[in-house]
Amino acid sequence: MSQQSERAGKGKVLSGKAGRAGDLKTQENRLNVDRYAFRIFWSAEDRQYVGACAEFPSLSHLDSSPAKALKGIRDLIESVILELTEQGNEVPAPISERPYSGAFKVRVPPLLHRRLVIEAAEQGVSLNRLVSAKLAV
Repeated sequence: MSQQSERAGKGKVLSGKAGRAGDLKTQENRLNVDRYAFRIFWSAEDRQYVGACAEFPSLSHLDSSPAKALKGIRDLIESVILELTEQGNEVPAPISERPYSGAFKVRVPPLLHRRLVIEAAEQGVSLNRLVSAKLAV
């Protein structure tokens, strides 16, 4: 049983173009379906395994085994990529192929900021190093 939506997600995109170039891009996307971030988990509510894909958060596939759920979501994503490409719509790039700078901004309450600065000073490290170590755990 599949649950679908037309929402394709956000991020860097691969464009679909008509003609031979579009056909090649479609083939490339179909071959690269393994590069998408798939996850399989148990749904107690549905009493089935759920296959999900991070790049297409509105899509899922329910099935009786983890292997079937993975095959189902992979097949679903492949068909959605094909449809998006054929219609000339954007296809989300796999998370694994997106560039990352290694920097992002986090807003925290002033009291927590102060506590972290004190902890970093006590450990003799920068605030960035302390927070990075805490996030890595």
